[in-house]
Amino acid sequence: PLILILIIAAWAGDRLGFWNLPFVGSVGNEPVKMLIIGEPSRDLRAILDEDRDLVRYVVRDAHSLAVSPRQQLEQYQIVMLDQSRQADKTVSRVLGDAIQEWVKSGGKFVVVKDSGIYRAGASDVIGWRATFGDIMPVECNYEKDYVATCTRPIRISGKIFRQDFKHPIMEGIEIAPAEPDAVLFLETFNVAPVGNQVAYIQNVTTPSYYAGVVEKTWFGIGRVIYFNYDPGATKGIFENTLKYLTGR
Repeated sequence: PLILILIIAAWAGDRLGFWNLPFVGSVGNEPVKMLIIGEPSRDLRAILDEDRDLVRYVVRDAHSLAVSPRQQLEQYQIVMLDQSRQADKTVSRVLGDAIQEWVKSGGKFVVVKDSGIYRAGASDVIGWRATFGDIMPVECNYEKDYVATCTRPIRISGKIFRQDFKHPIMEGIEIAPAEPDAVLFLETFNVAPVGNQVAYIQNVTTPSYYAGVVEKTWFGIGRVIYFNYDPGATKGIFENTLKYLTGR
């Protein structure tokens, strides 16, 4: 009973404006507010524009969040970091710390490919642990030639396979594309999953496998989902992700 009272009080306080809790999602059929840091692909924008019943999004640059980032993040229920199309893949220490705190208090964070692998102004830092601490569901390791895996893109013809058969993100989807002769032309990275691997990528020309979609949760409410490819390439998987994060 005490837990139920606390949940009701938290929800009521958020609705009345006494505080802003990022884990409080849509009410009824209201779309949630989503912040995209970086530059989403054309395919990803098309999906988001079509699914405005689920989310209403704005796109901003990481540098614009330098002042009071935690307060700015609290205005959104979902934050996506997609710098994969940009040359600048840096995140400031202040923003990285704010995102960690926001996730651990219930925020929903989506990271695409090699976004956020550098810390602004620190040339000796590389990888997500340096920018986001322990919240990321994948790790960037060094290969034998001392090149970090998150800095070496791999272009393949492949398919995406469901691995977690109970996860809502892959509901109704076993293989993408579903057509036997169809493949996806993807840019991916040989990163190491440390969270729950929801889906994996298989190269159809070589016996190579890569992480596809990986998730890590915090206290049952904060979630970090990593896409090791442009999520705009798989409309069904990304729409399931939006529904999952918005509680639909």
